Amino acid sequence: MSILNFPRIHFKGAARLNVPTGNRNIAGTLDIANNRVYQDGALFDLKKHPSEFHQYLKQLPPRFNLQGLPDDEGVFNQAAGHNFLGNNHFSWENTQITALQIQPGMLVENDSLLGCKLELWGHYNEYLRTTFNRARWVDIDPSRDDTSQIYAGQLCIKEAAAAANAPYLFSSAIDCVHSVRCYGENHIQQKQAHFLGPEFAKTRVFQFSVAKDAEHFIFNQLDLKSEFIEYLQQELKRNDVLGLSIQYSVFNMSTPQQPDTPVFYDLSGSIGLWLKQDMATFSNARVLYPDNNQGFGPVAIKIQGEWASISMACSIPFTSREAQCTGQQLTHALGPKYSLGTLELRTKSGALLAKIPESVYLPFWKTAGVFDVPLLINATDDSLILHGVGNQWLESDWLIQAEQNVISLEAPDRKNNTFFSKDIKIFSYYRGKPKAKKDICVFIENKAIVSTAQLMVSSNEQGQASLMITSRKSGVSEVFVGDHRGKILVRVLSDDWALLDTPDHLVDYTFLYEQVMSYYELIYPFMADKVFSMADQCKCETYARLMWQMCDPLNRDKSYYMPSTREMSYAKSILFLKYLRNVEESALSDQKTTALVKNEKNGEISSKEELVKVLKQAVNLELSIMLQYLYAAYSLPNYAAGEQLVASKRWNVEQLALVCGGADRRQYSGWRGTILEIAHEEMIHYLIVNNLLMSLGEPFFLGTPLFGSKAAEEFGLDTEFSFEPFSEHVLAKFVRFEWPHYFPSTGKSIADFYALIRRAFANIPDLFSREVAKSSGEHHLFLNELTNRKFPAYQLEVNNRETALFAIDFVTEQGEGAAADSPYYAQSHFNRLREISRTLLTSEVPFEPAISVLKNPALDPTPGCNTVLNPEARQLMVLYKGCHELTFHMMIQHFGQKPLGSLRRSRIMNAAIDIMAGILRPLSVQIMSIPSGVPGRNAGPPVPQAIQFSLIADHQAGCEALAMQCRALAKYAREIKGIKPAIAQIELLEFYDKQMMDLATGKLSREG
Repeated sequence: MSILNFPRIHFKGAARLNVPTGNRNIAGTLDIANNRVYQDGALFDLKKHPSEFHQYLKQLPPRFNLQGLPDDEGVFNQAAGHNFLGNNHFSWENTQITALQIQPGMLVENDSLLGCKLELWGHYNEYLRTTFNRARWVDIDPSRDDTSQIYAGQLCIKEAAAAANAPYLFSSAIDCVHSVRCYGENHIQQKQAHFLGPEFAKTRVFQFSVAKDAEHFIFNQLDLKSEFIEYLQQELKRNDVLGLSIQYSVFNMSTPQQPDTPVFYDLSGSIGLWLKQDMATFSNARVLYPDNNQGFGPVAIKIQGEWASISMACSIPFTSREAQCTGQQLTHALGPKYSLGTLELRTKSGALLAKIPESVYLPFWKTAGVFDVPLLINATDDSLILHGVGNQWLESDWLIQAEQNVISLEAPDRKNNTFFSKDIKIFSYYRGKPKAKKDICVFIENKAIVSTAQLMVSSNEQGQASLMITSRKSGVSEVFVGDHRGKILVRVLSDDWALLDTPDHLVDYTFLYEQVMSYYELIYPFMADKVFSMADQCKCETYARLMWQMCDPLNRDKSYYMPSTREMSYAKSILFLKYLRNVEESALSDQKTTALVKNEKNGEISSKEELVKVLKQAVNLELSIMLQYLYAAYSLPNYAAGEQLVASKRWNVEQLALVCGGADRRQYSGWRGTILEIAHEEMIHYLIVNNLLMSLGEPFFLGTPLFGSKAAEEFGLDTEFSFEPFSEHVLAKFVRFEWPHYFPSTGKSIADFYALIRRAFANIPDLFSREVAKSSGEHHLFLNELTNRKFPAYQLEVNNRETALFAIDFVTEQGEGAAADSPYYAQSHFNRLREISRTLLTSEVPFEPAISVLKNPALDPTPGCNTVLNPEARQLMVLYKGCHELTFHMMIQHFGQKPLGSLRRSRIMNAAIDIMAGILRPLSVQIMSIPSGVPGRNAGPPVPQAIQFSLIADHQAGCEALAMQCRALAKYAREIKGIKPAIAQIELLEFYDKQMMDLATGKLSREG
């Protein structure tokens, strides 16, 4: 058993669970097999608003008050559960190393690893490029408590006082989903008068392993002086060691104080060596099972020389728990473990092997129930029995278990005679050692759901076999291997293959909502509450591409996959791709003319006042560069428009792939997608520089986009700032923007500018207040994977000199790449832009990929600009200008009202992001498809001007002003003659008109 191998790490903390509870079908409102929702026995009418079902479910009896007692007017009810708004997030909180062991019976004292923190994170999201990624807890069959799976991507150990931007002592990727391997009830014997009382007393044990040869298995980045780490690193070099195994138990759920809030559980676990003979997800020691299992669980024992190593992670229940959490505790204090007197470990023939006094097995927290006792005699070749007063545990000589004990399968596609199977690895152990076993029986609970051609399996000399399970129809069935303890739960997803035959053009919003999204909108309202409602067409059109990427079946095992509950079939997920294609097609203009078309200081910055001035220059710089990237990116056709160019023989298939990526619309989106990614990262740089400013006590600075002579005067760069379509010339300009300091160049560069700022933060004294506090907004979008790998908790915080320097380095690493041999170089803006330029210049068939649009388009005659004359284009440009100003007005209000808040939770900031993505982005594409009135050139979004808007200090008045802007823009958009904007854009403005008024009147909280 891996966690009984030496050396061992033991840890303790809390688990934060935000699991949804409205999907358990307590009131018979769900057809889980087919994803259908019922109200009063009839299918819910999807023409009704989802909130009607939410209210219906939450009003069903029985209901309970805040104390969990029956109450007809209570705020809780069983049908919706205690957390109807749960989103499946799972995290380890305040988890610390409590004990270290190198040999039996002794704990390592005074090692610097003691007290260090453990963190469990989700997977890096390649599409949103996020840090602070939560793991997910998913109940594959939500009607059962023993089907929980954890989708996690990274395990880390860091020093107790380490900041979010500090390196880790240990970090490893997690490449497997892990499921509950031991589930128990009545783990707390004292009953609590609460409708959730049975849940309070449940316990679950999980295990996963990480491979030492994996790319991201990284140890002791800080060179911490630790006897234990040195010993562990030596042991990891052994040929029989695969890596580390981590086992943890989750129990003692906290009492929810309000509906729809996360709860906490006690978390306790151990880490040991993962050996070649070990399972990755199960403790394959000698396992003993209790006669009385009411609150008692199995015991795992490994004989090591003259010692018996014993794990009692969930073997003995606690006697009681306090009614309330006290002080800062996240969970309720527990009483002592149940006493069984002195335990005796004997053989089946009666030989006494060891005595285990209460003083050894009752203490639990420090070593997670793991301890060692000396053997009286070494006669362990017989079955084991553990005796106590009132209970005993008997060894099951043969241990037969599946590596994966909870799985999902697609339903068969009978029309195409396609069936779906999964090979499950089966392990057999005899008294803790791998051993061949013939004729292991296989029993299927419901043969209508799943089948197997193997009624018997036989393991080889290494104790391994393979079992293939095939789906038959939608539903849930258990498969037993060996005996009732070797259980595999199989969920067969809904049979939706007929939906794949739906032509793309018919998969519009209404079809997608009725066939797929309505179920999740009804049962999992967290999306509407925290992200966006799938009942809002304008939001779905805005994020059609992101919805497909999150629901892509290739990402099913990633923590960020949606729906997080994993019950969507392959066929339904492909409808999101069909819908995306439809949205892209509809974004194309009906016109047939789519194809037409101050200076850096010489000296150092010596004062805080000078630094503030230069940082404001940096804000202007980042804003100006970002908008140029966006203009160039939008001048490149999207995939649907590119397909038309291929059909008309203007492009070939290879050119389509270069510019737009693949038809699958997955992560890589060609040159267009790369430049958009870089623009998004420039937006983050804009926010980081503002965080630097705010850390110095300054308010949020909106900035002014500059171009032409004004940009040259402000920034002192010899590179032209202009809004131009994508071309070889524009690429060369972009490469110059990102030119690194470590390659020789002539003239001044942005790299020099940031080096000057960095030296100022490093050298100017007393920049920050002595008290460390948050003074800037958090954000975790558009950060690269390397940052997430090394600093998964980083969210752009700036509150002292160290975090300021880290933030500046982050900006320069994303842009320049740190050094030519740095791991950041490949994904740097500089390198990615050079790769595009190199490919374009060396292509065998020259082509101009961009739409022929004006340089520096303007509504009114302006020096250095080209005035758009076409009235139809001008109407849309006026709308664009108004929406562009609206987004910045929203940002001013967000930072003015709550500058320390998280951007990802602020409703006003999220509104600004939605306007950018849902209106400015598609409107740019539409405007660029319309002739400008200048021969041979199409129009473009107008060159942005300085924003004339001041913070409205009163929250209500500010929100009312934003609502008025939304209302006026929506009215203007509806009255446009000729070429009209998409209806989804108008509805988005009307949506935010209402939401801003709801914020003004207090109907909505400021944060989602």
